[in-house]
Amino acid sequence: MGREGFSTVRVLVCALLIAVHGAQVKTVEAFELFNTEIADVENLLNAKQYADADSKALLLLEQALQQQQMSADTFSALGLLLQNASRFEVSKAIFNAALERYTTDGELNKMASTLLQLATSERHLSNYSIALTYVRRAMSIAQIERNELLKAKLNLELGIIQQEQGEIETALEPLKQALRYFRENNMASEMSVTLLRIGEIYSLLNQATLAHTYYQDAFDSIEETQETRLLGVIKTRIGALSLKTGSVDQAIRAINEGLELLLSTFDVGAIAEAKMLLGRALVENGDTAKGRELLQEAMQFADSSGQAKLVKEGRLALAQAYMKEQSFELALEEARTGTIDARKNRDLRGQLSFLSLQLSAFVSLGEFKKALDIQSVMQQLREVLLDSENKSAIEGLQAEIELVRQSRTLEKLEESKQLALAQAERENLQTTLFWSISLAALLLTFLVWSRYKQRQQTIILRREVRQQTLNLQEKNQELERAYKTLEEVSLRDPLTGLYNRHYLESQLPGEIRRSQFSAKQSPSTGKTKQDLLCLLIDIDHFKRINDDYGHIAGDKVLSAFANVLKEVFRQTDLIIRWGGEEFLVVCRQSTREELPEVAERCREMVANTPFDIGLEKPINITCSIGFSLLPPDREEDFDTAWKRTFAVIDYALYATKLSGRNGWVGVIETLKTPREYPTPLDTKFNFPGSRIATSFNNVASIKWPETLEK
Repeated sequence: MGREGFSTVRVLVCALLIAVHGAQVKTVEAFELFNTEIADVENLLNAKQYADADSKALLLLEQALQQQQMSADTFSALGLLLQNASRFEVSKAIFNAALERYTTDGELNKMASTLLQLATSERHLSNYSIALTYVRRAMSIAQIERNELLKAKLNLELGIIQQEQGEIETALEPLKQALRYFRENNMASEMSVTLLRIGEIYSLLNQATLAHTYYQDAFDSIEETQETRLLGVIKTRIGALSLKTGSVDQAIRAINEGLELLLSTFDVGAIAEAKMLLGRALVENGDTAKGRELLQEAMQFADSSGQAKLVKEGRLALAQAYMKEQSFELALEEARTGTIDARKNRDLRGQLSFLSLQLSAFVSLGEFKKALDIQSVMQQLREVLLDSENKSAIEGLQAEIELVRQSRTLEKLEESKQLALAQAERENLQTTLFWSISLAALLLTFLVWSRYKQRQQTIILRREVRQQTLNLQEKNQELERAYKTLEEVSLRDPLTGLYNRHYLESQLPGEIRRSQFSAKQSPSTGKTKQDLLCLLIDIDHFKRINDDYGHIAGDKVLSAFANVLKEVFRQTDLIIRWGGEEFLVVCRQSTREELPEVAERCREMVANTPFDIGLEKPINITCSIGFSLLPPDREEDFDTAWKRTFAVIDYALYATKLSGRNGWVGVIETLKTPREYPTPLDTKFNFPGSRIATSFNNVASIKWPETLEK
């Protein structure tokens, strides 16, 4: 190579170094910016400005997802920060983002830890079935990775969930398994938490002495570590046990000690629980006004954090305080609200507790007919609860009987084994002398031969060990790929390869929250790409395809139709197979004015695409589309927003079908000012007015479903 060639190489190397340095500088700057933003969230939480902290965290999440520069570990740290401040709803969105990153990177242990954090947030929100699902997914990973510490933590979480669900005896087994591991590994904090939870179970079983023993063990195991928060929680639980056994003065002293410790920490959830317990104790002691004030303060926090269990306990205590003050109407109001909430959560014991308060309130007000009605409902609930408990007791008894039977069988087998060993030993003694002489002769020959073979065997063994190591590495890689494939399959439709409803349910809440938050930050929604667009697409006359050509041909059409949708929409859009021949598309980071253009592009692409079904000639199909902004009228609640949006696009799709198919009808936006002549769609969904777009002649030519029914 000549001098000119060397000069060119030097220039290229310098340019490459400059580019790499610039990229590193940008990454460092982004990292420092995110750390600053997270510190701002922490300061807002410490200042108890929870709404501002939630907004800041959601904005930071949106920025991180757009820029793709925040690491999964940073997401996880932010989620823990919010979770420790009892901001469970927002922490779920953060942990979901971390889980998505860890899944993409194939980091199984971190995936399992994030699933555990998600389970904890869901459990605090009383979403027990979802929490159990997360625990089971994490436990399967822990089994694959043989992560015993993670198994112990998951058993602790599983026991807590089962305890709060009312499965008290069932909860003891996983808690004791966790306790065994924590003791063997001298993990004082985790052991203390587990002992505390076991004590709570025995308290629920009305075994006060045993419960106090576990509480004291929990306190003693960490007394020297000076873990203020955990010590405060244990003190408050000891006070709650004293309150339950009628030692009110002792309870007030213990709870005050615990509350004083907790106030030096930032665990606002534990502080609220302590204030609620102290309020109950003061009410029992006759200081009703002060106790009620503490209960109301704790209830405000419970409502803001969404903790259903804490809300229920606070409402029960408030109703009891009103009864002591003879404010029967206020007590009745709290009891009715609590009954409704318990019914929604399918909490039979909670319903009975609130109905009992209603009964006492009606009797005190002299409304005996209503009291008799309440008594009848309570009797029915008791029968349902008794049936449930009897079923659980029978299942538990059967399990114990089976365990005893298996133990006795094992004992008999062991006795038989011992007898057989004794007989074999007697027979061996008779032949020991003969075999000793024979073996002595063979031993010398074997030693000479073994020295010769030793080197060859060593070489062969080394080769086999190397090969087995390579095989094990390949198996581990196959297991990781299989797990990723299993995760992917559980979220995708097997025929079309598109995402299914489960994926949509996991992604859509976060997307709606981010879109609504962006809309609040930037009111000029028509100019920035911050809207969510929702389109429901249906293949026209799909039944005819199945009837005329068979279901195999129909499956080919569905698969090819999915490929057309992938060409029409962006990779960042969510394309869901909703069911049958219906497909749902959610376009992220778009503007509402793009809706007609996107719908027409989809309709035209489908109409112009020949579909090969295995015949001599391909067939042509068309589709009908209904669309809307998601949500159409900026509902804050996710369930309301999604149900309302789906109803609107389904109604618009039906109108497209009635108007002739191969077209589209949809809502670009709803109006704040009522129109003089509202459309049937406005009337059906109580919109003041709406801006409707269609591929047909005009809005007046649309045949609405309600219009035809009339």
